[in-house]
Amino acid sequence: MQNKPTTAWDQVARSQTEKAHKAEIEGYKKSISQFAETVSDLETQLGIALSLGSADPQVAPIQVNMNEKAEAVAVALASDWHAEETVKSASTNGLNEYNLDIAQARIEKFFAKVARLTDIERGGAKIDDLVLWLGGDLMTGMIHEELAETNSMTPTEVVLWLQDRILSGLETLRPHFRRIYIPTSYGNHGRNTKMMRHGTGAQHSYEWLLYKVLEGRTKSDDVVWQIADSYFNFMNVFDKRVRFHHGDGLKYQGGIGGLTVPTEKAIASWNKSPNRADLDVFGHWHQYQQSRSWLCNGSLIGYNAYALSIKASFEPPTQTFFLIDKKRGRTMTAPILL
Repeated sequence: MQNKPTTAWDQVARSQTEKAHKAEIEGYKKSISQFAETVSDLETQLGIALSLGSADPQVAPIQVNMNEKAEAVAVALASDWHAEETVKSASTNGLNEYNLDIAQARIEKFFAKVARLTDIERGGAKIDDLVLWLGGDLMTGMIHEELAETNSMTPTEVVLWLQDRILSGLETLRPHFRRIYIPTSYGNHGRNTKMMRHGTGAQHSYEWLLYKVLEGRTKSDDVVWQIADSYFNFMNVFDKRVRFHHGDGLKYQGGIGGLTVPTEKAIASWNKSPNRADLDVFGHWHQYQQSRSWLCNGSLIGYNAYALSIKASFEPPTQTFFLIDKKRGRTMTAPILL
């Protein structure tokens, strides 16, 4: 069989094919070269990473100056003890029980915890002085007929009982502070009238009398009383003005927002007068609550049949402790659970 003669077109086709093969081979060579460079870069990065992992860390620790301390005043809130009122466990479905023995144990724990919390906070602040607010309703009184059946003492008897417990508490606190300031507020329970008196409320208050007697028995350089004859009791702590009051001046009938809305509205109105304040402190509502401009204290008596009847949220026996910093105002705030 004879070979077919090569034509000019065959030579052109062969030449094109050879060029295509050469171009393809060059492309493979270029790709291989790029892959080699990539592998080399990755090996270099891996080497750097391994060398960093084996080296000692060079992160500098944050320096803490343990000698640099703030200056603050401790504040303890004591209100709504209702000392002579009796709460039977059955009346609260086992949630709470209260009598004179339990009241005394909780009062003693309160004063001890104020001293302990202050000592803890001295780790970060210089605290020499204490403001101890006696905020009213330390007694229940006889303002309702039912209370004559449930109270374990008459108003005059409970005044004497409270006197001894507060004196004992002050002796507990005295070694822990340079000076104790005691602003007071009379409550709405410890009165000898059926209805509240606005202009002469202090003169009809067993608690106001209790404060006056205690002042006479403890008056000294390290215990300073500030007994209010009116509803408000103002005290300056550093450059902050605190307005203490029992809290019954707030009108709250329930609703969305709880105490917040009526309290904010009341404070806005009170601050329109020259006697404005940076912080309002009150009790009465047996609820531990707070905002930036006010603080509501809890109660020592805790949950009772009345709270159950008005559908109040359960809250354990609670008082309050906080600091007023010289530069920053109210800072650390904590419940004292009793």
